[in-house]
Amino acid sequence: MNSTSERRRLAQLEALLRKAYDDCRALQVQLDEARSQVRQLEAERLDRLQLADRLAASNAEAAELMAELEERNSSLRSSNLELARANANAAELMAIVEIREDENQRLTRSLSSANARAAELVAEREIELEEKERLNKKLVREISERRKAERENAALALQLKTANEELDRLATLDSLTDLLNRRGLTRELDAELHRAARTGTQIGVLFADFDDFKSMNERFGHSGGDVALKEVGRRMKASLRSTDHLARIGGDEFLALLPAVERETLELVARRLHTSACGQAVRIRDEEVTVTISAAAALLPADVTSIDAILGLTRNAQKHSKESGKNRITFVE
Repeated sequence: MNSTSERRRLAQLEALLRKAYDDCRALQVQLDEARSQVRQLEAERLDRLQLADRLAASNAEAAELMAELEERNSSLRSSNLELARANANAAELMAIVEIREDENQRLTRSLSSANARAAELVAEREIELEEKERLNKKLVREISERRKAERENAALALQLKTANEELDRLATLDSLTDLLNRRGLTRELDAELHRAARTGTQIGVLFADFDDFKSMNERFGHSGGDVALKEVGRRMKASLRSTDHLARIGGDEFLALLPAVERETLELVARRLHTSACGQAVRIRDEEVTVTISAAAALLPADVTSIDAILGLTRNAQKHSKESGKNRITFVE
């Protein structure tokens, strides 16, 4: 039962009580009137015996009124009982209302506590959100800085790679002629030896140096000798195949590797190299200077696997070219 229904019922009961009370008052008034009439009749009876019949009639009427009064009293008792029940119900309802009010107060206190806690949670949530936003901004900055650092690192790595490649190139090239140096030729020799082992092919070598290079330096100085070295090196490089490797291994000494050759190809390339190097004069300080080379050519045996071993293999043949009049090629048999 809700509060509205309870209040409506209480109002109805109060209306019934007021009506019963008004009825009782009306009956009391009538009873008073009846009693007054009885007293008047009694006086009249005493004073006027002749009015006995009328007194009897009045008595009868009084009896009727008394009966009616009794009936009204009975009705009043019923009304009182109903009022008592209504009062009991009202008390019960009041108790329920008080319980409900206590419950409402408890619920109100709980609601107030819940609202206070909710406000605290909202405040904590706002603080957490602000902290998360701050952390997110910090994270975004860190990610941006990290990406920037990664880009910078990538750029530095590329620069380092380029620098390393350039260093490696410089480390493997002769600074004067831009041909391979001894280190660069060693790397190529290792690769060609592995390739020859896989394919079953042979590697040819050409070892050459200038004839009378000392006298050229004495005549033109080292700068003049450098001009001759660069030009002859360029000519020898141009005469080789694209798969061949040419290095300046020191002073005026050059060594070429010719992978995948037979004896006939080795001889052909060797003679083409010699002709290219010596077939035309070199211009040094406005002078046309004839340059010749003495060379040795060989097919590498299986046990020759280093630059020193190649030089050991070809040194005598190259010496033979010198001793046989220079400006020639001797083949190692």
